[in-house]
Amino acid sequence: MKKNIHPDNYRPVVFMDVAADFKFLGRSTIATKDEIEWEDGNTYPLVKLDVSSASHPFYTGKAVFVDTAGRVERFQKKFAWKKDSTSDVVGEAEKEKEARRKALEAEEKKARDEIAERKKANEDRRKKLLEKKKAEYAAKAEEAAAEAPEAAPAEEAAKPEADASSESSE
Repeated sequence: MKKNIHPDNYRPVVFMDVAADFKFLGRSTIATKDEIEWEDGNTYPLVKLDVSSASHPFYTGKAVFVDTAGRVERFQKKFAWKKDSTSDVVGEAEKEKEARRKALEAEEKKARDEIAERKKANEDRRKKLLEKKKAEYAAKAEEAAAEAPEAAPAEEAAKPEADASSESSE
């Protein structure tokens, strides 16, 4: 250990919980006026405690009644609240919350409607384009059919010659 950096009065001390009459020996630098004789026959400085693990409700499992009604009344008096005004404030807060929820629902519905309108407009455009392409295809098919009867007799004339040439080669 380094010299001159640690306290000189670090010594054994008896800690006593006055609420539970519980004592334990530990080490501390705390200044005390009282002394007590410990179980080993030596005299140690005494530190009196209000709460320790022997009397604290968390460690003992015993609940302590806390006067919350008095605290609420003091709070209401401090802020000049009238009787039952807390329920009014809570009611107002609930109304504001409900109004915000409804506004958000309305905005969401409006956004959904706009999206649906855009989708419908896109579908309508696609249908029009498809109908236009079908009409163009039908027109091309009609033109091809109109030209086909003129070309068909020439093709039919060429077929018998091709058939005859294939038969003679066999």
